[in-house]
Amino acid sequence: MTKTAPVGRASQFLSRWLYALAPLSVLILLAIVIGSREPRFFSGGNLSNVVIRNVSLALIAVGETVVIIAGQIDLSVGSVMALSAVSAALTLKATNVLALALLVGVLVGVLCGLVNGLVTTKAKLPAFIATLAMMGLARGLALVLAKARTVEAPSHLSSLIGRPVLGVQVAIWLLVVAALVAWLVLSRMVFGRNTYALGSNPVAARLSGIRVDRSVILIFALNGLLVGMAGMVEFMQNTCASPTMGQLKELDAIAAVVIGGASLSGGQGSVAGSLLGVAIMAVLQNGCNLLKLPNEWQKVVIGPLIVLAVLCDRWLKQRQAARGR
Repeated sequence: MTKTAPVGRASQFLSRWLYALAPLSVLILLAIVIGSREPRFFSGGNLSNVVIRNVSLALIAVGETVVIIAGQIDLSVGSVMALSAVSAALTLKATNVLALALLVGVLVGVLCGLVNGLVTTKAKLPAFIATLAMMGLARGLALVLAKARTVEAPSHLSSLIGRPVLGVQVAIWLLVVAALVAWLVLSRMVFGRNTYALGSNPVAARLSGIRVDRSVILIFALNGLLVGMAGMVEFMQNTCASPTMGQLKELDAIAAVVIGGASLSGGQGSVAGSLLGVAIMAVLQNGCNLLKLPNEWQKVVIGPLIVLAVLCDRWLKQRQAARGR
């Protein structure tokens, strides 16, 4: 007993380190390597630009984190973001009321999330199929509404979303608030504990009294809310809405969540880890730009990182199962 206890504690410490600190270690290593080759990387202007350009991806990753923890997946986020942005741009063009346009854009995201949740739970379709269908539907609607053209918006929108408040741009404050709320929900509220339970063992969660269908619908709706917010950020930053925006955002978001320590089988993940995953991908892209390397190299690096993250998750689960026997 006295010999195995220290071993068990050491194993638990190693597991926590790998889940929590491995993404941070990768990020620090990447920053050091890129910074040693290109000193401009550590300049305040460059780092600020990296953060600002990836706010929308980070918002999507936060929502995708909750979905993946629940044992689900959402492949429609890029298309829904485009539909939200196009809806907001057309509303602004028709009414010239910015608040109404932003509200419409966010509500479109929520509506798409609700449809995903309802199809997944009521039609008993896998989330992969339900959200794959929404990916095509939302992209098609965006193209139809915009007539396959970019919808222009007033140029002052970029200054509104980029306005500094206490020295920090509005877009970044939006991300900070969203991430904090998501963290509080997952770590401090019953809904968060239920979300982890759903991903760990949905049958046991149902038997314990958790209303699984309602929880899944709400999870997808919350994800749609964050996707809608991401669409509004992109719309205002670019001062236009393109029906083709957000392509492959779903893959980038899922990659960031997995690299950040979440398990695609559900029951595991964190907002902080997913934001670290976004940071890793953002630093890779920025590094490729600064070092004048083709952006394709970012995909070359991201692919093995995803495989390593999944292998690490499997190894840790096998160790935990072995300890339980």
